[in-house]
Amino acid sequence: MKKLGMFMLVVVSFAVSIFVLFSGGMDAAAEGMVVTLFSIPFAMGLVIISFLAIPKQSEFERYRKGLESIFFVLILVLTIIHIGLVFYLMDSGFPIMMLVPLGVGLVLIATANTLPRFQLETPPASSEYTHSTHNVWNKGLRPFSRPLIIGGLAMLLCAFLPQHLILIGFLTVLACTLLTAVYFAIRTS
Repeated sequence: MKKLGMFMLVVVSFAVSIFVLFSGGMDAAAEGMVVTLFSIPFAMGLVIISFLAIPKQSEFERYRKGLESIFFVLILVLTIIHIGLVFYLMDSGFPIMMLVPLGVGLVLIATANTLPRFQLETPPASSEYTHSTHNVWNKGLRPFSRPLIIGGLAMLLCAFLPQHLILIGFLTVLACTLLTAVYFAIRTS
């Protein structure tokens, strides 16, 4: 289902770019809007190609669902940025600064939800150093993830602050989120 959603978002992004280009007439092409309109859809296409290449490697098979979630959110964030860019190019007065907390908040939430899936397995014949580092990684994942979810949700709310406070609120929430996540991860290890 996520694969279909990713492909649909890429197709819709290309369709929106084509519609805006041809509804703007030839002066849109002369102003260099073609590169601006199609740069994000092409980047989305590259993300899809990367997504299709990674799961074919056997080392990543057990991480398939986590990687699908990460790539889906990446495509979703690129779609949000593309929509904001289209509104900006159409001189609609769209506050493009809103996209920063929305994009980063979605990435933090997706990261926090998928990180616990990346538990490291310790082979029986591994050294004590490998065993201890894998143990620290596995124990620190959940405490590190919880503040990321809360911070991501708070960042989504920052998008609705007044225009002049969005960046201040975003940076404050980002700093608090990262410091809290690192503190909890260090405290449990």
